[in-house]
Amino acid sequence: MVSSIKKILVPLDGSKTSMRGFRVALGIAKPSKAKILGLNISPMVFVKSQETKKRISENGEKTVNVAKKLAVKEGIVFIGYVKLHANIGRSIVEFASKEHADMIVMGSKGPDPEFNVFLGSVANYVVHKSKIPVTIVK
Repeated sequence: MVSSIKKILVPLDGSKTSMRGFRVALGIAKPSKAKILGLNISPMVFVKSQETKKRISENGEKTVNVAKKLAVKEGIVFIGYVKLHANIGRSIVEFASKEHADMIVMGSKGPDPEFNVFLGSVANYVVHKSKIPVTIVK
């Protein structure tokens, strides 16, 4: 049986749940020989300082590089992206469409889970707006 999953988008924010989502994506990617697209998006709504933007981008690169090392260790093709955007959920959905991802695997909550009692606002947005399957990992 040939799997129709060739590209898996995994939003990575550095949280424990996003890394759990990444590990689930590794498990899906390996038998189907799918490629993983790791996406770190930092909100830049109120950031004016170039120094702060640079620091935020560097943190995003570190997060993506941790995932890349794990993927390489498992023999999975990984392409990492770091983006700056005001609306993280919309950016994830648009990126998935633009890159022709077959599915999205993401953590249920980001680095600030106290703001979201049951399901993170970004995960909630993606679940409702995505046109491709979304797997939410707790």
